[in-house]
Amino acid sequence: MLNAVNAVMDAHFLTPAGARHQPLDSDNRRRLEPQGRYLVSGKYRLFPFDKSAKPYFDDAAARLGVALSDYSFANNVIWLYQASGFYQIIEGCFCLFGLSGNGLTMLLPPLGEPHRQRRALKTCIRIMDQYNPSPYQARLDFVYKDFLQILDRAEDGTPMIDGEPWHVEVTNPDYIYRTSDLIDLRGNAFKTKRNEINQFRRAYPNHRLVPFCAEHHEAARRLVNTWTENRIRALPEGSLEDFLYNLELERKAINRTVALYEELGLEGLCLFIDGVLEGFTFGERLTPDVANVLIEKTNFHIQGAAQYLFREFTKVFAQSTYINVGDDLGFENLRRVKMSYRPAMFGEKVILHRRVPMDAR
Repeated sequence: MLNAVNAVMDAHFLTPAGARHQPLDSDNRRRLEPQGRYLVSGKYRLFPFDKSAKPYFDDAAARLGVALSDYSFANNVIWLYQASGFYQIIEGCFCLFGLSGNGLTMLLPPLGEPHRQRRALKTCIRIMDQYNPSPYQARLDFVYKDFLQILDRAEDGTPMIDGEPWHVEVTNPDYIYRTSDLIDLRGNAFKTKRNEINQFRRAYPNHRLVPFCAEHHEAARRLVNTWTENRIRALPEGSLEDFLYNLELERKAINRTVALYEELGLEGLCLFIDGVLEGFTFGERLTPDVANVLIEKTNFHIQGAAQYLFREFTKVFAQSTYINVGDDLGFENLRRVKMSYRPAMFGEKVILHRRVPMDAR
């Protein structure tokens, strides 16, 4: 099941729901399908972010049309094991919350029309404030920059929400490429990529590419474990604790994607060499014109495999003008790799949180 709450949420946080408590659809008329449990915050009820939420999330995201990797149902579901996900439809907007050690926060701003977003946001902040012990725990993550235009402004330009100043924190942007650039790899800028791909094809003439399917699940998990072990052996400079924490988060997210591949309706490609799975990748379409690469993993020791698999997978989305590969998680090595493919643009995003007064710090 796509239930992001079961693994990390104690039962006492959740209350059995009666049929009359179900969220409303975007027209505030038709009831959504029944939910068995919900999270209580004051008089508000938030429902587990599982597969029953997918059609409503997808509809809201499609109407908004934000081409950021965070505005994907699949992307949120696979990463939400680290924070329980809950949702409610407020003022016709899909509102996604996350509950973790940092309290109840919003993983995205309300998804809906701008005039509805303003009203929904006030209620969402009230929900966070009623649940959290401190008002400074309220936060909106992965906010697309145009969302700031619907907010009021103080004289100095500070965003104001319900009469309060909120701080804007710039976070890691998404890397977005022209699909044709990734397929063709033309010019001196991509000479190294072409050489790596050609060397791989010469070294492994018996490789083959096949669409990912259920029979590949176990082999994919084995490859993830091998990849994790190799990453630990090649520790980068910096905080060991942060590296291992993020590595484990990624490992779990990948395994979750493998398990939910069919339910999420993803497109995937496998790379086999001598009958052994040595790489796989998953993606989807964010908008009619922008594809989204969620996951790519290859054998750490096979030179050129990652470049070859990535280039071949971009051909799956040849009808999309752009391909988004997400952000770099703040890792310098990942930033260098993503910059080496010459992004056409960056998908900017920010975090919104209240300004903490000096006497509260």
